[in-house]
Amino acid sequence: MNSTRNMLLLSTSLALFGCGGGDGGESAPQAKAADDIYTYANKSVVISSYHLDPNGDIVDVAWQQSPSDNTAVELKKVNSSAIFTVPDIQNDEVFNFTVTVTDNDGETASDSISVYAKPAEKSLSLAFVGLGDTKKVTNQKTVTLTGNVVSDHEIKQILVTNGATSLSTNAEIDEMWSATLDLKQGKNEITVMALTADEAQVEIVSTINYHPAMDFTTPLTLSQSSFVLNEDAATVYAQIGTSNDKDPKLKLLVGNTPITDLDESADGIDDDGIYAGSFTFNPTKEGKFCYQAHVSDSEDNKYTSEPACIWVSEKYTSEQVTKSVDIADSVESWLDVQLAQGKNIHASAKEVVEQLNVHKDVGAAGYTYEGGIWWVNEDGILGLHNPLVEDSKSASRSGVVAPTPVVKASFETRYYDDVINNQPSAYSSASEPNRIQSSKAVIISPYINNPDVSEFSNFFNTDDYYGVWKTIKDSQSCKLSPDSEFVNNETVGVSLDSFKDFSTFGYIHFSTHGNNYFNGLFKIWDEKWGPSDFLKGYLSVSGLYTGIVLPKNEDGTYNLAGYESDLYMKRLAIGAGGSLIVLPSFFEHYLTTMPKSLVVLSACRSVYNNSLANVFLSKGAGAVIGYDDYVLSSYAKNTTNAIIKDMLDNDSTLKQAFDVAVNKHGKSDNSADEAFLRMRGAEDLKLSSGSFDNLSFEQGQLNAWAKKGDGRIITNLGGTTPLDGKFVGVVSTGLGYTNELGSIEQSACIDKNVTTLSFDWKFYSEEFLEYCNTDFDDSFTLSLCESGTDNCSLFETSVNKLCENKDALVESDVTFDRGGVYNTQWIKEQLDISALANKRVNLKIEAVDKGDEIYDSAILIDNIVVE
Repeated sequence: MNSTRNMLLLSTSLALFGCGGGDGGESAPQAKAADDIYTYANKSVVISSYHLDPNGDIVDVAWQQSPSDNTAVELKKVNSSAIFTVPDIQNDEVFNFTVTVTDNDGETASDSISVYAKPAEKSLSLAFVGLGDTKKVTNQKTVTLTGNVVSDHEIKQILVTNGATSLSTNAEIDEMWSATLDLKQGKNEITVMALTADEAQVEIVSTINYHPAMDFTTPLTLSQSSFVLNEDAATVYAQIGTSNDKDPKLKLLVGNTPITDLDESADGIDDDGIYAGSFTFNPTKEGKFCYQAHVSDSEDNKYTSEPACIWVSEKYTSEQVTKSVDIADSVESWLDVQLAQGKNIHASAKEVVEQLNVHKDVGAAGYTYEGGIWWVNEDGILGLHNPLVEDSKSASRSGVVAPTPVVKASFETRYYDDVINNQPSAYSSASEPNRIQSSKAVIISPYINNPDVSEFSNFFNTDDYYGVWKTIKDSQSCKLSPDSEFVNNETVGVSLDSFKDFSTFGYIHFSTHGNNYFNGLFKIWDEKWGPSDFLKGYLSVSGLYTGIVLPKNEDGTYNLAGYESDLYMKRLAIGAGGSLIVLPSFFEHYLTTMPKSLVVLSACRSVYNNSLANVFLSKGAGAVIGYDDYVLSSYAKNTTNAIIKDMLDNDSTLKQAFDVAVNKHGKSDNSADEAFLRMRGAEDLKLSSGSFDNLSFEQGQLNAWAKKGDGRIITNLGGTTPLDGKFVGVVSTGLGYTNELGSIEQSACIDKNVTTLSFDWKFYSEEFLEYCNTDFDDSFTLSLCESGTDNCSLFETSVNKLCENKDALVESDVTFDRGGVYNTQWIKEQLDISALANKRVNLKIEAVDKGDEIYDSAILIDNIVVE
């Protein structure tokens, strides 16, 4: 029986190897390598073979890599197989091996096997779009979640799990991912996990509150998001919008404890659907303090908003920051030493990271294959360094001392997208081009000729300032107006504030150095370092160099005013010499809404993944273009210029202009790192028409309107609703949390045949009746002026003028902080603007407080029409 089995096995083996036809006859040993293998960088691979000797024994199995392979590997023999780890290759490679077997007679046989390897996943990024991101509340039990995903390799799976129901579903993946799932009343923690073919994985989590009566129109917003211990107590303002008309009562909760009521008149305007309140914040410990708005109404509905949080930290000392800068300077020095010894950049960066990992003040460190080095010190301050790649937009050393930042994150009403988009058909048309909603352009270029950095860090005449920005200036086109430039060109014009507010710009151009960092840090993050939100959803994040450094006091200590909270919240990182790098979380914090802007990230690795692009897109940008590797500055200058020139000259879509650019200058810069031009967002985006935008305010945000003081968009004021549509503009003499006079304005070109501007207005004031014909004479002005001249068409009225017809004033159904408000009816006005036809003009609407700052006025504006 045993002999029969042995004969059967032998015959099977002989069939497997095709014995009987070889030169060695049936006595020669046989070798058969396994099938070729397809894998990825950094993966462990087992190569094996089948073998036998018909008339003896196999006494040796040897593996040999082909000497012609690009990269040699270290093979470890395990029995008759061998194991190796694919190196961190940056391009596709093939590893070829030969197995040779030897029998007890000294005869041999060989076969070969190839291992095909691709680079490891590096750009995997995952994000929610809409629900789960900009909105985290819903009144729908069944929802469809969508989002963006970017990857080097095939997406193997996107798994969406609701922790409240413990149910999971696989998302569908097309241009975006989407998944439909049921929610449970209350909090639903949604986890989305993306897995690539090489087993790389990222995860994002969002908590969505569901209640069938949920009717919030805005998120809960707080006037600050961070706080430093041992500073003076702060008054924090909170506000949220709701359309609940069932006598709602709103309270602000911390945990389950109410801390203040939210009142509809606390923002200075009663019955506008915006509830607000304030509380004293004076924490005694570090951590994250989160708040929610709780609603109860006459129908016994009870539900809560999405949370808004404040991070609290110990105050950074100058000594801690000095230590961080010293580490960055050491990294620069160590790397230069390694490179001077003839080592390549990869090996040099590896050596530096090994030194960082044993540094007593460093918590974690890592590097990219091309030499970008990152670390976080034990105090939680992020550090970055990258060697300068010649003629590229890769990195920079040092910078200039800029003015102390003064711009803070905006505290204003932001309506949910579905509130804005639920508009009558008159306000949107599928046949209309998808245009940017503002003609204003801005460029931020810190390295044209920065006087305080090495000449190798400056772009000089290869900077985009001499390409696309010159094209925009020379065109004198109404579609794109060069409104603002922040540049370092022999003199210093860039500050940290230059990177913060782009709410009115349709075209934003960053021409700077950049790189991608922090790969793998999220997995090893220690909570003692502070918040890690800046890493969630990404294997790594891209950063832009600002060209400025932390300032010092006269005694040599660092002046952290205006920088500290950004350092703690991981919105800034520090490089050599105290240079500052802004991360995606910086833009997430400071940007409000954007008017379908085109954002150009002309920097190395700006779209290595979607970490930067997703932030701009989530804030309302129409599209983002950038580069996926170390790009030559000449290629960046040429391609961005070609895109905008074609969009200006031919009214092309972004995709059409993109194709023109790559056909003329190539899909990549053809450098050693071969950086490709990339596009994210709406391919059909076009430049602004050059005309006024959002004159009806139906975009739900100010967008193209630049505001000062109390200028805003609301859905109603008491019982007064917009004459048409859903939104109306308002300027005031300083209601709510500001005493600044309100104005809104925008610039545009008007057609040669235009003759009139008409609008509707309604004037509310606490000064009516009681202060008629006195020095307390608040006014309202609408002016249309040719840019740079005093050629204007003007409408102006005031309390005293309107008091001439007191019978037309009626007691209001709203109160301001002093009460006793009266108002006019809606009044239509028409201006002759024929003298301004075919000119670039500025439209400004403002409220002016005359005589006092105690009694306030507010003016509603609607239906502005230029024809």
